[in-house]
Amino acid sequence: MRLLKSLIASTLTCLLTLPLTISTATAEINLPSIGDSSSSIVSRQKEQEIGGVFLKMLHSQLRVESDPELVQYVEDLVYRLAEASQLQDRRLSIILIDSPYLNAFAAPGGIVGINTGLFLYARTEEEFAGVIAHELAHLSQRHYARGVEAQQRQQLPTMAALLGSIVLAATGAGDLGMAALSSTVAGAQSAQLAFTRTNEQEADRIGILTMARAGMDPRGMASLFERMSKLEGTGPQYEFLRTHPLSRNRVADTKSRAEQYPARPSKRDSEYDLMRNRAITLTTQSPETARNRFAEELDSGRTVSELATRYALAQVQLNMQRPADAQKTLAPVASKQSGDIHIQILNNRIQFANGKRQQGITGMRELLKRNPGNFPISMALVDLLYNNGNYKEALEVLRTESQKRPKDPEIWYLIAETAGLAGDITGVHTARSEYFFLVGNMDDSIRHLEYALEQPKLAFSQKAAYKTRIEEIRSYKKTMKL
Repeated sequence: MRLLKSLIASTLTCLLTLPLTISTATAEINLPSIGDSSSSIVSRQKEQEIGGVFLKMLHSQLRVESDPELVQYVEDLVYRLAEASQLQDRRLSIILIDSPYLNAFAAPGGIVGINTGLFLYARTEEEFAGVIAHELAHLSQRHYARGVEAQQRQQLPTMAALLGSIVLAATGAGDLGMAALSSTVAGAQSAQLAFTRTNEQEADRIGILTMARAGMDPRGMASLFERMSKLEGTGPQYEFLRTHPLSRNRVADTKSRAEQYPARPSKRDSEYDLMRNRAITLTTQSPETARNRFAEELDSGRTVSELATRYALAQVQLNMQRPADAQKTLAPVASKQSGDIHIQILNNRIQFANGKRQQGITGMRELLKRNPGNFPISMALVDLLYNNGNYKEALEVLRTESQKRPKDPEIWYLIAETAGLAGDITGVHTARSEYFFLVGNMDDSIRHLEYALEQPKLAFSQKAAYKTRIEEIRSYKKTMKL
């Protein structure tokens, strides 16, 4: 584990010094997992431990997209596919990375990483799902373990190289980042990439089967791969294709296998259309450009979904602090789509921004009552309550969400900020401790629990709980060599 951390850390050090204009990943879109007959080399328990450490490093070093609506959509889709896959261990950690580059990866411990850029390139839900199904196939077939066996059981250097390359792939560091690895590890990685060309076809075939079992048209995978193969070498965002080749034979094989299943028409006004446009509004660097794009689509009628276009245009207008324009844009569909939570969340946000604060909050509360436990609605309500100064109620909602999503650093960060404004200093330190633990900073995690112990009038049971938690974190730090 010390070797793992040091190699990844060296890679990250190199990564953080690279200019923002650097090209996208040269690693594969399908970085695989550990296991199978190699369980004697790396046990399932060790795989989970490695994955836990790696997940903390991802949260610490990458820009993670925490938008609740996008996160929930992606999680639902991944689990829908996982249920239809050959995965035996379905304990997954899904991380959405704030990057415009087309990429996705799988890593030890059931980690599935997806760049927001995938929304920009996948035109339909089936295309988007095709990439996810491919990644899940790598996990289910435990391709990484087979690579470890091919490397004469030198699994730790190879594993460290692999995880380091995943970080580079996720952030777009390209070949320069790989220079941070030693020549021995780099050589092992080259052999691993060569080995996985065979795994690629296997992952394609099993991914196609997964999509069909999930009730999705596997032609989506074939159509995206076919389009990607034509883009190879046309720009830096496609550089990863050099080590993830989509040969004519592979594309043809994927297309042929997909066509063996019944065709399914794509849904108009689907949730994917809304979320794809939402991703565009979040990733664009120019709100004006996004506004002009969606306005032109709406005016010309050249749009895949009027609902999705109006939704995106209203969202951009709201972001630009033009709520009156946003209300006008959304009005034609707001009443017709009373059952769509994305439209209703946006409508309540617009009401709030238009000065009808209580109306917006009340509408969000009622929406949550109709959809109890819904994560995006809960977090939207928190946002309105926070901006209205209702810190204690916002804190109650956040703490409920933390029980359902205890490994989400963003929730603990928000709890700390909200608890401070609500006057709950002990709550601030407790939440900050959990946040720092989840991003791999054990020392600060312990330090905040020690601050909490210093608070006056602390109940004996609470003191005991804090002391127990401190010992747990110290033990984890020692075991994982963090």
